[in-house]
Amino acid sequence: MRVIIVGVGDVGTSLTKRLADSHELTVVDHDEDQLEAIASSDHIRTIHGDGRSLETLREAGLSDADVLMASSDSDGANIMICGAVKHSTDITTIARVKRIELYETWQDAGEAFGIDHMLCVNLLTAQAIVRTTTLPSALAVDTFADEQVEIAEFAIDADSPIAEQTIEEADRFASLTFAGILREGDVIIPNGATTVEPEDKVIVIGSTSSVSRFARTLAGRTTFDSDASIVVAGGGQVGVRTARLFGSQGFKTQVIEHDRERASEVASSLPDATIVERDATSIEFLRSERIDGADAVVSTLGDDQENYLVSLLASHLGVPHTVTVVDAAEHVDLFDAAGIEVAARPRDIVAGEIAQVALGAHADSVTLIESDSAEILEVTITSESVLAGELLRAVADDLPDGFVVGAIVRGGTVTPPRGGTVIQTGDHVIAFLDSEIVDDVAPKL
Repeated sequence: MRVIIVGVGDVGTSLTKRLADSHELTVVDHDEDQLEAIASSDHIRTIHGDGRSLETLREAGLSDADVLMASSDSDGANIMICGAVKHSTDITTIARVKRIELYETWQDAGEAFGIDHMLCVNLLTAQAIVRTTTLPSALAVDTFADEQVEIAEFAIDADSPIAEQTIEEADRFASLTFAGILREGDVIIPNGATTVEPEDKVIVIGSTSSVSRFARTLAGRTTFDSDASIVVAGGGQVGVRTARLFGSQGFKTQVIEHDRERASEVASSLPDATIVERDATSIEFLRSERIDGADAVVSTLGDDQENYLVSLLASHLGVPHTVTVVDAAEHVDLFDAAGIEVAARPRDIVAGEIAQVALGAHADSVTLIESDSAEILEVTITSESVLAGELLRAVADDLPDGFVVGAIVRGGTVTPPRGGTVIQTGDHVIAFLDSEIVDDVAPKL
C-alpha cells in the first residue's frame, strides 16, 4: 500500500516505524531535521515542503497513493489537506485532530470535510483513561465486538497471585484467554507449561466480566463503588471529557483548573462536578483539599512533567490509584518506574488507527500493544478464511508461531477458544498476533 504521511513529529515518527516494512511510505514535512531523522530507512521517501500545497503532495506521489494521513500539529491544516486531496483524488484520507468539537461536527455532518477517517486524540485519550481507571491494576484496556470482549494488559510483580505460576495453574477464569506475555521486549505466545515471571506483562482477552474478575484478583480489590471520588487535574478538553465520562457512570468528580476563566467555563459545562480553581501541582493545596480521600487522581495537564509531579504528590499523600497521560514516548519508562499508571499514549492511538486502515481489507478493528510489538485483530470469518470450519488445534499447525485466538463471539455470546473449538462462518474472532507475522497472517483470516 502506498501511504503519504503529512507531518512527522512524535506521531509521524511512530507511524513510519510501524508501516515502513510493509508499505511504501512518503513523508512530507517542512522541517528538514525531522525528515533527516527518518530518512535513513530504505523504505521511506521524504519530501521537504509544505503539506498544504497540492504541488508538494503531487511530488510526493499523490496520483498513485492509496492513503493520505494528515498528522501535523494543526487541526485546521489537517482538515484542509484532506479536503483538498479528496476534491482531486479518490484516495482514503485520514485526519488527526485534537479538538472534540471538530470530530463531533464531522460525525454529525455525515463524515464531512472530505475526510474518510477522523481520529480525535483528545476524545480517545479520555475514553482510554476511564477504561483503565475503572479496571483495577490494568495498564491498558480496549474493547471489541460491540464491547462484549475486552483486552487488558497487566504488569506482574513478585507479589502477584499468578507470579511463578504456569499458565495452566493461572488459567482459572472462565471465558478468559492468556493471549500473550511481554518479557524484556519479546512477545511470547504462552502454552499451559509457560511460567508467568515477575516483571512480565500479561495480555488477557475475554468477556468483560471475566477480565474484571481477573483484574480484581490481581489487584486484591474490587472495582470502584458507585459513589467513588475521582479527582481530575486539568480542565482542558481531555480533563473535561474524562470528568464527564466518569460522571456519567455515577462517580463523584472534581476538576482542578488553575486558570480562572477556564475554570468558569468548565463549571458551566460540568454542572454536576466540583470545580476548584487552584494549582494541582501544589502539595499544600492537595493537603488542604484532603486529596488522600480520593479513590483516584487522574492527571490530564498538558505537560508530562506536571503530570508526573501531580501523580507523585497524590501517591505520596496516600491516593491509592494514580493515572496520567504521557505524550513523549521517552517518558513512558520513567512513569512506569515511579509506579505511575500510564492510561493513554496519544501516539499509540494514532498508530492504531493507521494500522486499522492499512489492514482494513482484512480486519474490523486493530489495537497495537506495547510499542507495536503485537497487535489485536478483530475479524469476521468468511468462507475464504483459513479459520472457517477448522478445529483451532489444526489451524495452529498451519499458521506461524506468534498467533493465538483470544475470543470468539457467536450469536452475541462470547465463547472461550479451545483446541476442539470449530470456528464457523460469521463468527467474530479476536486474535493476538506478534507484529512480525501480521502482514503474512492477516490476509488469510
